[in-house]
Amino acid sequence: MSTDVTGRPLVIEVAMSPVVANAGGEELSTSSIIEEAQNCLSAGAGIVHCHHDFSLPLDDAIAQIIDVNRGILAEYPGALVYPAYMPGHKVEEQMLHLRPLAESGQMTMFAFDPGVTEHGRADDTGLMTGSIVSGTTFAQATAMTELSHEFGVPCSLGIFNPGAIHWVRSLGAAGRFVPGTVAKFYFAGGSAWGAKESGPTFGLPPTKEALDIYLGLLEGANLPWTVSLMGGELLETDLARYAVERGGNLRIGLEDPLRTVGHTNTDMIKQAIALAGEVGRPVATYQNALDVLSS
Repeated sequence: MSTDVTGRPLVIEVAMSPVVANAGGEELSTSSIIEEAQNCLSAGAGIVHCHHDFSLPLDDAIAQIIDVNRGILAEYPGALVYPAYMPGHKVEEQMLHLRPLAESGQMTMFAFDPGVTEHGRADDTGLMTGSIVSGTTFAQATAMTELSHEFGVPCSLGIFNPGAIHWVRSLGAAGRFVPGTVAKFYFAGGSAWGAKESGPTFGLPPTKEALDIYLGLLEGANLPWTVSLMGGELLETDLARYAVERGGNLRIGLEDPLRTVGHTNTDMIKQAIALAGEVGRPVATYQNALDVLSS
């Protein structure tokens, strides 16, 4: 793989919504979600991932997602914006928002996690005797890819464990993904969703060696990739610079630390832009992020 990435635009994804179960606070209103997303896009984000109000019943949650996307895209047309999942343990339940969002004309991207991942949970003694399961089977992931073609939008593929890359490479090498689809590597930090200070509960640590494993497996998939640290701050690790130097992209924002931090989404965007400049890479705007990811 070429290491000369000078001039290659960096796409910054911002997962902008703090996780209330970890960081505390209240769910944001529709207008507040729209305003924060627009602030992120104005500051230099190429992709924005935002949560709806998780306390809403299903129909109201879907309606809010549509209103949020409509409000964002009214000021930033064509921006890559994708929502969170719906509640439920089955993939069919978690994806109930997709068709209404597509039919509203307000969908520009959606996410799913190929591969089934077990996330550990400690018992009262501190032993990891419990777990929760997330993700999709490869058959379900393939069906999501078919929906992506039907809707005409790219996907964000959340990778929690290296084994999922085999599916990604198989379909990528066959040209089965909508252009702009991106492989998103989640590395394990010190907290889990709803479980503060849990320690790593899945996958690989945020190290250069771990990224090299992912990139070796991804070779031949013909997909762009991004890195994220779930349960920590990516920009405080050596992984962030290494990913930028290797030609990857960054996911940052208030969601992924899974705790309260002392800075804003905009602060993180500024840090990421500065890092890109140090490596000699420009930053993609929301207007050209899709073209960058498709090239």
